[in-house]
Amino acid sequence: MVYKVEIEGMMCGMCENHVNESIRKNFDVKKVKADRKKNLCTIKTDNELDLEKLEDVIKETGYTYKGVTREE
Repeated sequence: MVYKVEIEGMMCGMCENHVNESIRKNFDVKKVKADRKKNLCTIKTDNELDLEKLEDVIKETGYTYKGVTREE
């Protein structure tokens, strides 16, 4: 599964790393890549993610969660 999370507020590479590490710490993912230029974080996983927890994790890192889409 691939989740694409819209996130606002990332300004630099450190912001991207902060989001990536927070997601890795809270979820069992295969790959995660935040992109500040696209305001997007792509998450690849074999498991369904708890979307409420995902929103909370993004907000706890200090960024604005704008929504998520999921692809099989």
